[in-house]
Order: sequence, then C-alpha cells, then structure tokens
Amino acid sequence: MSAVIENTECSHCVDGPETYWYMAHKYLFDVDYARQLVSDGREPVEIDDESVQHAVETSVINEAHLAHVKTEYPGIIAHIWYTTEDGEVIHGHLLIDGHHRAARCLQLGLPFFATLLSEEESRTVLLKSPSPVAAVLA
Repeated sequence: MSAVIENTECSHCVDGPETYWYMAHKYLFDVDYARQLVSDGREPVEIDDESVQHAVETSVINEAHLAHVKTEYPGIIAHIWYTTEDGEVIHGHLLIDGHHRAARCLQLGLPFFATLLSEEESRTVLLKSPSPVAAVLA
C-alpha cells in the first residue's frame, strides 16, 4: 500500500525502507513493519484536530510533497515509553507514519484517521530507544 502517488520529481518520494526517527534520533521505528502489522483489517480511528495539529507542528513537513499525498490512507500510531531522570516511566502515543497525510488533511479541512498498534506491536517496531523499560514492559 503506497501512501503517495509515484512522483520522480519529488525529493521526498523515494523507494527503500522507511523508518521514523523521534526525539533527535533517540527513537527509531520500523514503519514498513508497522504497515504490515496494521494491514490485518483493523479499523482506523479518527484523530482529534488538536492531536493532528501537534503531530504536524512537531514534524518536518516537505511542502512540495503535500500536493500529491493520498489522504485516504490512514496513519499509524504506536505506543511509546520514556524514562525520566527521576526514574518515572512516561507512556504515550506517537504518530509514526502519516505526517504528510495529516498535514494535507489539515490543509483540506478533512478528518485524519490512523490505525493503532498494540503495546506489543509497538515494541516490535521499535528499533532504537533510550529507555530499556520499553522493551520489557508487558
């Protein structure tokens, strides 16, 4: 499933493995594997506008890429864990695929949908993390 129209003139449209870096390369997610996991027929959920806006504002968006993004494909949200300096484990959710689709939906005034990975699935697509607790949480 391709989320964009093939466009050889767009610098963002490249073939090859897709990953998502977060927090200045502290986390690395395998987006290709996440796409395989969510292709099981699970239903996407609508993401509230505030969360979509936050995801877009905290990402690097290639404006030239937006014009040909297919908004009908949902994004993917993973669970994420972070251990503070005090040892507290913070658990949240993170859009790991679909930032450009989310930005395009905002431009067009369309709702943005995403599929959710389970906690276990989120751990399997997490390739790098500063928090060893993410790998052992059950």
